[in-house]
Parts: sequence; C-alpha cells; structure tokens
Amino acid sequence: MEFPYILLTAAKNEAEYIAETINSVTRQSVLPRAWFIVDDGSTDSTAQLIKYFAERHPFIRLIASESGTARCFGAKDKAINAAYDLAKTLDFDAIGILDADIALERNDYYESLLSQFQMNSRLGITGGYIYEQSRGAWQCRKGNSADSVAGALQLFRRECFEQIGGYTPMRHGGEDWLAQIEARRAGWQVQACPELHAWHYRPTSSAGGRWPGLFRLGMMDASFGSHPLFELVKCGRRIGAPPVLLGSAVRLGGYLWWRLSGRKPLISAAQVAFLRREQILKLRKFPSPSLSPTGAPAKPLSA
Repeated sequence: MEFPYILLTAAKNEAEYIAETINSVTRQSVLPRAWFIVDDGSTDSTAQLIKYFAERHPFIRLIASESGTARCFGAKDKAINAAYDLAKTLDFDAIGILDADIALERNDYYESLLSQFQMNSRLGITGGYIYEQSRGAWQCRKGNSADSVAGALQLFRRECFEQIGGYTPMRHGGEDWLAQIEARRAGWQVQACPELHAWHYRPTSSAGGRWPGLFRLGMMDASFGSHPLFELVKCGRRIGAPPVLLGSAVRLGGYLWWRLSGRKPLISAAQVAFLRREQILKLRKFPSPSLSPTGAPAKPLSA
C-alpha cells in the first residue's frame, strides 16, 4: 500500500501500559515510516521501555524531553507539535496521534484506515472506536460517534493536518475537538470506523482523579461555547456510563460553573458559531427515544 504514515506519541509515566501500545503497533500489517515517541520527563521506567523497543524496531524513535511539567493537555500538545517538527521532513501522507495507554485490537488497523483515505479524497480525519473496561468487560465508550474521532487515536491526512496548523494547546483539553472543528470548517470530512476497536487502559480523564477529570470535561465543553441544550442532552445520554449518574452530574456541574461565573469561550466567535450550528443540526435529527425508528441503538452525540 503506497500511503505512508507516521505516528506521534507523547508519554509521561506510562510504564504500566506503554508496552501494550507498542506491541499493538509492531504487529501492524502496514508499519509506520517512523514513530516519534516523546518521553515528557517521566519519573518511572517509561523511557527505558521505549528505548528497549526502539533497539528492536528501527522505526521507533525516542525523543527525550525534560520539561518537568505535570501531566496536562498543554504539555501533551507541545510534545506532539515538537515531534511533528522533527518528522515533517520525511515522506509521508498521514499522521497518526496515538496515546501511550491505547492498544489496537486488529493487526490491520492502520491498513484499514489508510484505505479509507485512498477511497475518499476529502476525508481529513479518521480513526477507530475507543473501548474501556466496565464491570470486567471491554465496553464501547459512550462518547464514540461515527462523525467524531477520539484524540487518543486520530489519524490525519497530512494536507488536512498542515492546513489546520496541527494541534492548538487548550487549557482544559479539547485540542482534538478543535482540530475536528477546524477540519470541517475547511471542508474536510471527519469519519470514524466503528469496526476498528482500540483498548483504552486508563479511563477517560482519570489521570488526575476521576471526579476532577469529569468536572474538567464540563469546563472544556463550556470553554468551547457548547450549546446549553446540547450539553444537557449529551450529559443525559451518558448517565449510564461509569460512574453511573453522578458522573454526568459532575460534568454538567463543570459546564454550569464556567457559564455562571461569566467566563467566555476560549475559541473564536466564528468557531463557536460553527460548532453550535452543527450541534443544533444534530439535536434536530436526534430521536427522543433511546432507540432509533429501526430499533437500532441511536448514534451517540459526539463531543
């Protein structure tokens, strides 16, 4: 397949999971031309593990960063952008962002995604569905959506990535969300592939504690100017996701706290207007029952 790709990963204290991530990539039927893994000042054995695999797989490149900053979204984005600066002189057509706590289920994961790019010249971002453990089994994450791709495993067409300027660091997270907004504003399509599964070992936004993480997600939504009605419906749809009921309330609390404190969105008015138009269109198409008219589960609302 002539559609070369690279991978970019930011890792900080990921020794517990990163071997699973790397093994799932080294088994791929189509390997990346290069994989830049930035160790962002880890204090555990993350760097040693990356070095171990890099010695056995020449396409893996360890980049040491001594930022010394705590785990945060801004630090991750800066690490990704720094890795891309090193990678952009290479010959490739796609850029994959892969978190260091994600393992790919299928060995043809990237081959399948790259074929989507080849079939659709307007496809700018694609990726699989996130699965997380719940009650002892891997479950499809409530936030998965066919028209949105989680930042933990986004795969960009290079032209799209460079047109939108890569990732823009956001104080409360959401750089992957903003990338999708900007891609669609530029005329690119964003499409996930539900049949391609990725195991997420650390629950979403749990690195700094589950409850603060959920509250931050609400603030992130508000910092994008998410429509209040859309936010209410989205939180309602996620009531069944762990931690059941209370988790949705905490996320909604973060959203309301931002709004009631009078804080303004962190993105431009044009970006907010575009996002809200999309959200209103989704609300108009969204069925009120939990099932669609055909009896199949309704599609989840994307972030």
